[in-house]
Amino acid sequence: MNPKVLYLTSDNQDYLNDGLLHGLRELLAGNVVDYPKQEILYKSYPPKALRQLHGRGFTLYGLLEDIPLDRSGVTRKVMDREYDLVVIGDVYRSWGLFLQLWPYLIPAKTAILDGADTPAIFPFAGKWWRRSYWRRLPTAHRRFVYFKREWTGDTLYFRCFRLLPRFLCRAFAGRMRLHRISFAIPEGKIVTGFPIKRKLLGSHVVDREVAAKLNVHTSYVFETEEAYYRDLQESKFAVTTRRAGWDCLRHYEIAANGCVPCFRDLDRKPATCSPHGLDESNCVIYHDANELLRRISVMEDAEYSRLQSNTLAWVRNNTTRMAAERLLGCLEL
Repeated sequence: MNPKVLYLTSDNQDYLNDGLLHGLRELLAGNVVDYPKQEILYKSYPPKALRQLHGRGFTLYGLLEDIPLDRSGVTRKVMDREYDLVVIGDVYRSWGLFLQLWPYLIPAKTAILDGADTPAIFPFAGKWWRRSYWRRLPTAHRRFVYFKREWTGDTLYFRCFRLLPRFLCRAFAGRMRLHRISFAIPEGKIVTGFPIKRKLLGSHVVDREVAAKLNVHTSYVFETEEAYYRDLQESKFAVTTRRAGWDCLRHYEIAANGCVPCFRDLDRKPATCSPHGLDESNCVIYHDANELLRRISVMEDAEYSRLQSNTLAWVRNNTTRMAAERLLGCLEL
């Protein structure tokens, strides 16, 4: 029997929260109750409002069927153990409701998702330190199953209130009771074959140095998802970089459209930080514009075909559905 899941959402757009909810709904259908309702994920969300979202609502949003769900009395239902799993989809933004439910949550059946760009875990970021009455908040990662996206050597440094030497914290950060997690993309957004390539590089160049070299803008250039995807499908390569955090939905969009990502400084990413599994076997790693342009301009067809095949294999292993399966597997559900 499928588990019954309460998924606590926030009122903000968050790729980790939204991608996992999409995947769980694909797996478990009406057994997943999102509370409050994550309006932006549903087909009923107004298209004009969708375009106002970050990234213009491409890829993850406006996809779910608006099925009837009972969202009433969730606190009572948690107290009565009516859910097999409670997911805190965005602990940084919905921690108030999380703390309200804390006494009634079963540790092994509660998943905390932390998709914040900061390496600090709840409640050890500056926003909680700055107010004395928040400094006694309970430590979530020691009690519940805690999934952290931007997990670096500084995670333990912040956990220890910056009192221990940074080098020591980095040496032991990997022993923290955290689980790795990353963004994901809906399976339906992934091409089924290898698109015909008509140009070398995608039009949206997010690396300022590369953009300056090519005399193009770094700003978003597409009004529709169809145009964005078509450009990627026609391009052999597309540039992506670290933004506020290492993970970015753009990595997955590039790969999903049969395009090979070119990722600046990827080899400097901590192993505990997402994206996971993206490396020199399935993308082009570069450190400056000259290196990138030189490498992609002389790449032989056989090497490109190998990279492209591995890129598609990687993204097919990172669908929202598979992310949901991994989360349930970690909780043995």
